Amino acid sequence: MTGGFPTIRLLLIAFLLLLLPLRLPALAVSEDLKTLEMYYEKDDLEVSATRNPKPLSQSAENITIITAAEIEMMGAHTLSDVLRNVSGINIDDRGSVGTYSGITIQGSGPTHILIMIDGVMQNFLFTSDPDVSSIPVQQIERIEIIKGPGSSSWGSSLGGVVNIVTKSPREDRKVGGTLSASIGEATTRDLRGELSGTLDRFGYYLNAGHLAGNGLSRYGGVELNSLYSKFRLDLPEQGSLTLTVGCATDRRQDGEVPSWDYTMNTHHRYLFSTMAFNYPLNERLDLDISLRGLLNRNHYSGSSIENSSIVWDRSSLGEDSYGGSAKLTWRQGIQSIAVGLDYDHVDGESWSEPPANLLEFKSDKWGVFLNDIIYLRGANLTFTPGVRYDRMNPIGDFTSPSLGVAWNPTDKITLRAYGAHGYSLPILLPGYSQEKVWTVQSGLETTLIPYIWFKGTYFSNWLSDVDYYGTIEDQRKQGVEIEGKTVPVFNTSLSFGYTFIDAENRDIGETIKDNPRHLLKMGVHYDDRRSFRGSLLGRYVDWNAEDKTTSRYSAVLWDLNLEKKFSAFGDTEMELFFNVHNLFNGAQYSWDEFKNARRWVEGGIKFEF
Repeated sequence: MTGGFPTIRLLLIAFLLLLLPLRLPALAVSEDLKTLEMYYEKDDLEVSATRNPKPLSQSAENITIITAAEIEMMGAHTLSDVLRNVSGINIDDRGSVGTYSGITIQGSGPTHILIMIDGVMQNFLFTSDPDVSSIPVQQIERIEIIKGPGSSSWGSSLGGVVNIVTKSPREDRKVGGTLSASIGEATTRDLRGELSGTLDRFGYYLNAGHLAGNGLSRYGGVELNSLYSKFRLDLPEQGSLTLTVGCATDRRQDGEVPSWDYTMNTHHRYLFSTMAFNYPLNERLDLDISLRGLLNRNHYSGSSIENSSIVWDRSSLGEDSYGGSAKLTWRQGIQSIAVGLDYDHVDGESWSEPPANLLEFKSDKWGVFLNDIIYLRGANLTFTPGVRYDRMNPIGDFTSPSLGVAWNPTDKITLRAYGAHGYSLPILLPGYSQEKVWTVQSGLETTLIPYIWFKGTYFSNWLSDVDYYGTIEDQRKQGVEIEGKTVPVFNTSLSFGYTFIDAENRDIGETIKDNPRHLLKMGVHYDDRRSFRGSLLGRYVDWNAEDKTTSRYSAVLWDLNLEKKFSAFGDTEMELFFNVHNLFNGAQYSWDEFKNARRWVEGGIKFEF
């Protein structure tokens, strides 16, 4: 929609006028070039790939890490807003903030991707389908993304893993926090508040959020309310105990589908909790024990008009799950081994009408994993063998091996190779088998090119027993992904990402339609490291649509994000921010019944204390 919210537009003009007196800082280019290490982040630790912390420079998998600071600069409201800017990932927007969004990673669809928060799976087990647009971003500390199967660590995750690590209590003060509010067109509003601090050995983090709007297209009226809390107790001698509780409820008025003469509405609720115990048994051996629980409900209603009468259809899906994990991490010489056990029990039911149909199901899932990191310091060579065995009734069992190699011939080059066997669970019913994949990846990451960080990856995925719209087939999805970032010069840097995906039905040798073929991500970033930041982020997807008469995807969509900080009083900082989404009012969709939102503007204020 291009209709107005004139107050926000006037505020945006005033904000831009405020920035006119700003001048580029007189920083030498050589000083800016020192920040190259910040972009490379070779010493940053990732956990998701092997469930065993290791530096990114020793990771054989294709991994992307998104930090809370990066999320803030995207003007993001939900997880889908963040992931749409990541190379190799496509988000199928349905028109408005908070509406359902499908996700693909290098061509693998939603049912093949595992979404986790604090180790709790967010996918409905019955359908394997995650809802990335219902997860708010304010409590996220970092997101670790594995592009490719993570089955040797996590089980069902044929296409990738998105592991959300939530914020921890602040250790530098007893009480701190933030308050923020934004408002935009179609009365889109996002209210957030958080408190965090540490008292002696006890730390706490509390967060509350409210996201709502009338919809920026004929789809998308939404109201999302969320609460999240994390409490950590450092034990007297060593070790810690952490408790998290999170809940959310969202209502969506998903609008009308004119060609079907159909309206849709959904109501989603979930509650999850974790308890984690970490204890170093000695200098070489750590013990981690965790418990988790999840209550997940989704209610759907639709109506159509037949013979001048309203015909309703309704359905609901509910899952109650609980489980736990135990893991030992042993470090000795050149090795670091993580061995553990996962258990989950699920009770669920699916109900629909007309005609009335109730399906009840329950399942127990066991998983045993062993992942090793072998680092040969003299050769700068890292091997990461891993294997996992899963057994789940009524589906059966599956073994997921993996082997990765990372080599650092110099401190500016990382060469990677990775192979794995993975699976995903399509539906929790007898007679359905796992969808399977063999994957091979190889890649290069380097800062040898002056002033540029570059990463390139080749991937080839061979899938079997894939349920593709009711047809079981074998597929091949292969391609290349390249990414690049420049060092900041006069506080300005550039980013670039391109992914090519060749998806083929191996049974008949034809290209798979409606599977993204080209993905392009671009960005211009400014940060004076004092008070002003801004970004211009662009994205393009070649939908490779089956019916090109109902699709449009020739435009690049651009989002402009601006932030200005001021000293308010005492230790409190005030920040004004403005976001212009789809700056040039482009159209990019695969089906005209689900068009993307046109240009819209929002602005807000934030206090940090």
